[in-house]
Amino acid sequence: MFPRAKRTLNNALGPDSDIITPDYCPPDGCRHLTSPVSTSAGQSSLQAEECPDVAIQPQSEPQSEPEFRLRTDPFVIPSRTIPNFQRNRRQWIWLSPWSTWSFTVRLMLTLGEKLRPGSPSLPQNVLDTEVYEFPWPSFSASEVNISGLPSLNHALYLFTTVKFHLGQTYRLFDEVEFESEIKDFYANAVQNVSQYRVWFIKFLLVLAFGTAFHTSHTTAQEPPGARFFSRAMALMPGPGCMWKESMLGIEILAMAGLYLFCIDDRESAHCYLSNAIRIAQMEGLHTQLPQEELGAEKVTHCRDLWWTLYIMDRHFSSSLGLPMSVQDGDITTPVNPPNVGSQSDSARSLQVNLSHLMSIIVTTVYLPARTPLTSFLEQTRSILHTLAHHAQEIERIIRLKFDNSPGAMPRETHYLTMLYHQCVIFATRPPLLAALKERSELLGHPDDENWDGFLAQTATVISAGIKSAAKTLQILSKEYSMLEVFLPYDVEFAFGAALHLTMASAVFPDVVDYQHCRHLSHQILHELVSRGNRIARARTAELKYLETLCAELAVQGRRQGHQTLTLSHLESEPMDVWGADAGNEARLTVGDQNLGAGMPEPDDSLQDLGHNTSSNMDLLNSIGISADNFFSIIQQMPDPETLSESILDWDLWKEAT
Repeated sequence: MFPRAKRTLNNALGPDSDIITPDYCPPDGCRHLTSPVSTSAGQSSLQAEECPDVAIQPQSEPQSEPEFRLRTDPFVIPSRTIPNFQRNRRQWIWLSPWSTWSFTVRLMLTLGEKLRPGSPSLPQNVLDTEVYEFPWPSFSASEVNISGLPSLNHALYLFTTVKFHLGQTYRLFDEVEFESEIKDFYANAVQNVSQYRVWFIKFLLVLAFGTAFHTSHTTAQEPPGARFFSRAMALMPGPGCMWKESMLGIEILAMAGLYLFCIDDRESAHCYLSNAIRIAQMEGLHTQLPQEELGAEKVTHCRDLWWTLYIMDRHFSSSLGLPMSVQDGDITTPVNPPNVGSQSDSARSLQVNLSHLMSIIVTTVYLPARTPLTSFLEQTRSILHTLAHHAQEIERIIRLKFDNSPGAMPRETHYLTMLYHQCVIFATRPPLLAALKERSELLGHPDDENWDGFLAQTATVISAGIKSAAKTLQILSKEYSMLEVFLPYDVEFAFGAALHLTMASAVFPDVVDYQHCRHLSHQILHELVSRGNRIARARTAELKYLETLCAELAVQGRRQGHQTLTLSHLESEPMDVWGADAGNEARLTVGDQNLGAGMPEPDDSLQDLGHNTSSNMDLLNSIGISADNFFSIIQQMPDPETLSESILDWDLWKEAT
């Protein structure tokens, strides 16, 4: 009698009878990840070379050993919805392809249906998605008045607060000019409020942001700054009129969209931002405007405003899982003025590049199709190579900033670091999800598992994502004073990292000290909740539920005799990811080995670094940014052409037939 064959990943979910055309080009014809700031004048700032159409001929060879195809997002075919419990007329909520929130809900549904078939798929606190109670104003109540405004000094103080929190990431308007306009307004407020009605909307939005940034430890049901924001929205002209306000209209719509995004009304935020982008395009902001006709200051403002809209669009669209509103090939305006390059401009360029890379990741890696693993690995290799070059730029910026300016990490550097690690996490999540879903599908059938070939190819990629997730939590936990309570970014960074590590804990239980990671993630979210962030409270509830499901999956796997998976395929030297962190001995390990190769010991704090080159290196190590490390990861990734065909004889995420 023949021995029972182990189930390989291609027959895990049924045989493959279809010829699937991969939406991917080989390296020679690959879509290059062109830097938005490296193109010459007159060319598209974000133009990417598209793959030529290649006719796919029917396969005539025997299909006894088909190539392994990775379902990079196994949740998107067909589309899935959940009931809508919000107080509006929507009947359902569509779960989009790459939104983190949609991904979380889909993961809950998948694990819940497998582990708890007789229980409700989602708890009520996850379905109730209204975080704040915001009283939208009656648009008939649009009388303009100056009642309830702060004093001039208080208004200037709130504006300074807005500059501190928004100025490093967004360049929405000329700050010097606006401060002068505030003073002019208060000189004769009664008359000016009627004469400059649309400008007054912008002023109210600034007050709303300033109040929100200044408010802490609030227990109110409505969002901070809602009083001023509600007044601004009551005065807002209709969509058919705002384009007539040109630049002022763009600024107002963008600010309104950002505020709505901050209070978790992402759908409304996307609508307002899209309107702002359309007006900006009608004004030609996405092109190189003639400086000799408009003046240098005006062209600079147009350029800054456009790239602010671009960054917001990439963030909002990725968060909602929607196509980008702006096509890269249509943009010709440079990120920075020609022949000018300050430290701030360098940081701005890198921010645009990382936003661009994130959009590339979500639209190429998260395809609603089965992708050959060789293609996925080539895509990931290209992304990691781009990240390695961005790491070199971050290293240069940090060295310049800290050579003569000791202190903690600047806010803009903090944001760039978090965005960098977010790109790594998103790019490396598909194989981790593949392993998690495969383990859940094979519960009760431990003899059917065959992981060696899959992990031989993906261990390095999975490890890179786990390392970035752990670093994200480490950095955020050291910077409570810098955590953004009103802006959504730190909540997103913390939750995304915690989600990634929670998934990993169910499949690779010995790779990292998950208990320490869980402690850090809840500590960060609790800090944000205690300071009034209600979105963090919602994400905490979702995280706890997912942690329970993943723990159940891990327990059932152990009880049923499933293999304990490691990432021991790597050949790397030990690296202390956590550092001497307040006596904590947690180390990010791969089997008996640690992730990363040849990295020096990081310092135990991000504070007071930058006094010399050694301090610069300490800071770089402590935030997990190293071009050399990423080039090393790329070198460790196996060449699919050198692997045996039996290793490629898989088809993951095949629908059952």
